[in-house]
Amino acid sequence: MTTLIQRDSSQELVVEEADFRKETIYFVVVDRFFSGSVDNDEVGRAGLFDPNQQLWGNYWGGDLDGLIAKADYFCSLGVTALWLSPLFEQVDDKLHEFAPMHGYWTRDFKRLNPHFIDAGDDTCVHRSTTLRRLVETMHARDIKLILDVVCNHSSPEINGSKGVVLDDGQPLADFNNDVNNFYHHYPSITDWNDEFQLIHFEMMGLATFNESNPDYRRYIKSAICSWLDVGFDALRIDTVKHMPVWFWQEFVTDIQAHKPSTFIFGEYGFGNPKEPRTVEYANHSGMSILDFGLCDAIREAFTNSQRGFCAVQDVLAQDTVYDRANELVTFFDNHDMPRFLSICPDHGKLELATVLLLTLRGIPCLFYGTEQYLVNSTNGGADPYNRPMMTSWDVDGTLVGLIRILSGLRQENRALAYGSQRQQWINPATYVFSRRYRDNRVLVMLNQGDQRSLSLPQCDLPDGLHRCLLTGETVQVNNGCIDEVCLEPMARRVFSVVGDSLDAPVVLKVAVNGYITHPGERIVLTGDCPELGEWDLAASVALEFINGDCWFAEIPFSSSLGRCIRFKAVVLSDGGAPVYENVLHRQYTLPMQGRLKLNLNWSRL
Repeated sequence: MTTLIQRDSSQELVVEEADFRKETIYFVVVDRFFSGSVDNDEVGRAGLFDPNQQLWGNYWGGDLDGLIAKADYFCSLGVTALWLSPLFEQVDDKLHEFAPMHGYWTRDFKRLNPHFIDAGDDTCVHRSTTLRRLVETMHARDIKLILDVVCNHSSPEINGSKGVVLDDGQPLADFNNDVNNFYHHYPSITDWNDEFQLIHFEMMGLATFNESNPDYRRYIKSAICSWLDVGFDALRIDTVKHMPVWFWQEFVTDIQAHKPSTFIFGEYGFGNPKEPRTVEYANHSGMSILDFGLCDAIREAFTNSQRGFCAVQDVLAQDTVYDRANELVTFFDNHDMPRFLSICPDHGKLELATVLLLTLRGIPCLFYGTEQYLVNSTNGGADPYNRPMMTSWDVDGTLVGLIRILSGLRQENRALAYGSQRQQWINPATYVFSRRYRDNRVLVMLNQGDQRSLSLPQCDLPDGLHRCLLTGETVQVNNGCIDEVCLEPMARRVFSVVGDSLDAPVVLKVAVNGYITHPGERIVLTGDCPELGEWDLAASVALEFINGDCWFAEIPFSSSLGRCIRFKAVVLSDGGAPVYENVLHRQYTLPMQGRLKLNLNWSRL
């Protein structure tokens, strides 16, 4: 449960929710997006900036002013949240021809990298005018800001210095003189399946923080809270797998106690639903995670003709292992892997992959430049060549148009944010699926093979004529069936039916996980208030099936505002006795106004 309760001017309780399921995230490597100021290029040690943009390890000039200058571009693209590569002050040096333009060798978590702000601006988070302008500019356009956070490590050994960290300019820790036990002192990881090594040993020589030190924990949490205080809305956490679950539980608890509206997702690198440790972190760390399993499947779908779209469906079929599959952050390329076009140099397939990403379950995240077909395939496109400089901001391109339409649809049609997915047709070359929630429907058709004609006997759309949002082509639905639809090579069709909105002073978005239902079974919520039927199962609120063990509903409240309600989940079946979850009745205090989410696990408080 992640809600922010605060007093408004009328002294009524108001709730602001930490729910990103309708958002479309755009991930920017700040140094490689756009230079809005040249005065900051040469700050710090000489030789770290390359004005010719030929030395891939150097700074190339992108900064916060560049993001501000392109704010209207983000609006034109339709994205609703910006994930920015780390903005913290970095080590002012190079290692093996690489400067920390990426932002993952932090020197001071409470100060900004001077390469990214106006020359002469204060680097302190609370005093930086550049940072304040960024927040104001994006929020004025309803664009949320996501801070990239590194809690696991600081910096590697560079010219005799390692892991030197400051606390708002004051000395705090030094790996080579670790009198306060801020760091683990173990060698580099050699066995990536060894739990102790993953947590305590070094990754690529980076000084690894000692999470058992309460002084370290207080420092890192206070630092991150200072960024939230200036207006960041969410956190992306780096290298989650290298710190124990208990640390993340404490971190998330304290961060959301400070600002409960904070959405948090982490990088469990190259995890997948078949790996128990990935699932443990996804379900028990308190945060969502980046969905590497689906990323791999999408990339395989367009590069392995034998598997094709079946690779995607195979991953989705494992969603029951996750408590919150619809909150996983999905993607198909990022700063640590070759871009999609490096492994599949086909613009048409990139467009299909983007349509797929924006209509599947989860919160989609696009990598900067994907919409402009940005790519550099030197050395196969591996790091650092996957981080070229952005060179085009065309708002009329094909892929930009697709993203704009589908990002808008994610805001409008709740089937994409909350709904279940039903496979309608699949083979390696063709994928047709529907999303549904309440009276909202989305039908998606993709074809990367030869022309094909299909019939869909149960298409999930209501009867009538429906027009594709992307192409304008129409299909006729009679008795729930599409008799025939012709899909040309590289076809993409998206049909949408937007249901009635749910208006009430308070809307509680409830998900129940952990009970695998069988045909004929359904889950309801019953409780001691009128909105939940006052314990009368005949008047209880029905939840909607999402996947094998997840049921969901938005529940409006108007009579019970401001009071503590008591409730529990019950399984009903035709002709069978009701099955109550085996817990004392749950309790929740409703605010007077707001929309909030509540994630429940069957028979677990």
